[in-house]
Amino acid sequence: MQLDDILLKNAPLKNLHAGKRCFIVGNGPSIKSQDLTLLKDEVTIVVSSFFRHPDAKLIDPAYWVIADPGFWMRPEETFYPALQFAQDKCVSPKLFFPSGAFPFLCQTNPGPLIDLHFYHYDETRSIEAPLDFSTGILPFGQNVVIVSLMLAFHLGCNPIYFVGCDHDFMRVTEAEYENQRVEHFYPESKKCVDYLTWNQWRGAMAMMDYQYQQLNNYARIWGFNVFNATAGGCLDHYPRVNYESLFLSDTPSAPACDPREPFRLIQAAQALMKAEDYKTALDLLDQAMARNLNRLERVEGLYYHKAICLTSLGRVHEALIWARQDLLCNPGNEANAQPLIRRLEGFLS
Repeated sequence: MQLDDILLKNAPLKNLHAGKRCFIVGNGPSIKSQDLTLLKDEVTIVVSSFFRHPDAKLIDPAYWVIADPGFWMRPEETFYPALQFAQDKCVSPKLFFPSGAFPFLCQTNPGPLIDLHFYHYDETRSIEAPLDFSTGILPFGQNVVIVSLMLAFHLGCNPIYFVGCDHDFMRVTEAEYENQRVEHFYPESKKCVDYLTWNQWRGAMAMMDYQYQQLNNYARIWGFNVFNATAGGCLDHYPRVNYESLFLSDTPSAPACDPREPFRLIQAAQALMKAEDYKTALDLLDQAMARNLNRLERVEGLYYHKAICLTSLGRVHEALIWARQDLLCNPGNEANAQPLIRRLEGFLS
């Protein structure tokens, strides 16, 4: 089977969760103190050996990402035990492996519930182009959480939250290195020196730092909001938020929204735009976007019309971000979005 055919399986996932929030759950020890059952009805991406977690069956994550070559080079140590936990819990995630693991997976049966997918690193890719798992992706695989973030971008999730991504190992000094251990939520741990020499480790951490910075830049360019909801830890590339606060509401429950309301709001906004009342139109579009969150039937054109309003109000940088979001999440409008993006980029050049 050709690589293009393997990756094509990821095409239907492009923007599948556009405008919905998602959680990337690492294996750090901090999740022992956080209530992961809150993730039961959320879009969730888990990594590596997460299915050892006691709440894994309840959460039933939709996506499972593996990046460490040890999972297919020494499967008896890592992958087979992780797979057994997943099979015992009768979960049915889409499991993502790098293309380098394809020969191994051809000889391995993950069971009837696991939906196997692959991704491929491409050195020619740039953060200036949209990420797409049905082709090659940025060659950023220093940590499985980094790959998971790229998958969240492909899925169109926005905002994106990290949980259990402690990354304490990023701050280890040379003096601490010999006795420092890489900890997880499960009991087993290994010393850093069991993985790499100090110089190798220092280089790996520098590369990881660079890749996180690059994906932070990608998020800014393409209008994604990424936050770290981990309790503690050293992953400081993204703004911090309190995990529990994401599941609280400061206002009483409102009656169910009329499903036609977002459509009416955008129609009213379009009328105001024709009258050149862009400020009021922008307010209506923001209301429509708030009412369009997590809907099965999404209202197309919100991002594009918001970009037009922002452009007319002179808020060019914001307009460019929303125009790029429209290009990502509403490919049917590419003929309008692309010229607008080029025009806005010209203003900013």
